[in-house]
Amino acid sequence: MAYRLKPGSETVEEGVRRIAGEEFARIAEVIAAADLPAPRKVHEVRKCTKRLRSLIRLIGPVFDEASIENAALRDAARNLSEARDSGAILDSLRSLKLPPETLADAEAALAGNTGAPSGAVATSKLLKTFGRDMRSAAKRAAGWDIRAEGFDALQPGLKRSYRKLRRNFSEAIRTGEEEAIHDWRKSAKSHWHHTLLLGRICPDAMDGHARMANRLSESLGDWRDSELLVAALKALPEDRLDKGTLKTLLRATARDQKRLLKKAERISRLLAAEKPAALTARWAAYWEASGT
Repeated sequence: MAYRLKPGSETVEEGVRRIAGEEFARIAEVIAAADLPAPRKVHEVRKCTKRLRSLIRLIGPVFDEASIENAALRDAARNLSEARDSGAILDSLRSLKLPPETLADAEAALAGNTGAPSGAVATSKLLKTFGRDMRSAAKRAAGWDIRAEGFDALQPGLKRSYRKLRRNFSEAIRTGEEEAIHDWRKSAKSHWHHTLLLGRICPDAMDGHARMANRLSESLGDWRDSELLVAALKALPEDRLDKGTLKTLLRATARDQKRLLKKAERISRLLAAEKPAALTARWAAYWEASGT
């Protein structure tokens, strides 16, 4: 499976339908895999859904059903979010540099208190419903109609997405507000996916850009998981965890969040240094040259 468009060997519409078909097939494969635990299935199918939504955003301005299809994917994946978040909370906790005793106390306190659906049976039911929704979406994707061709089909969505990344980055740094950082994280993920989709137009340039975008997305994703951990810790009953231990955990989490945001800021200043018109014009030139 290649999450890449192929200029010169397929039309944009053909490429979009192919990529969507591959992602939907991957979702079906993961759900059907008997050897994968339910949390892993949730993780993998949510990644596929995010790639599909980024694909839709890229062609959104020339795809009449973009808002409908994006909403369908968003709503279906939202039902899996709690199942994913419970694992992310514990992973974030374990990434902190904590004394073994403190970590053990925190894990015990958080066990069964993360708000996730109870057990593998509940998650399996969610996955079954999700799979049914994805089969319907896959049938529609086979007939997606795009109203433009070549880079004209991609440039408006690319420019809009990249401009949104720059705007969200500036707003997050200016305000430091949680919602602004969430928006920055989501637009970083989308831009990374767009870089992957266009990776063949000039691999030497695009590979480096994709690596930076991936690091940014990972840093902000880790920050988001840390926010989930903070919320879970603050939601614990007072008798579940010693106050001193809780204070230690919240301090460690705050330090980690500060580190992650500093790293994300450094990457974003490089990744988003170019103006939207300049970046899209440069990538348009790569596209034209790669298709000859």
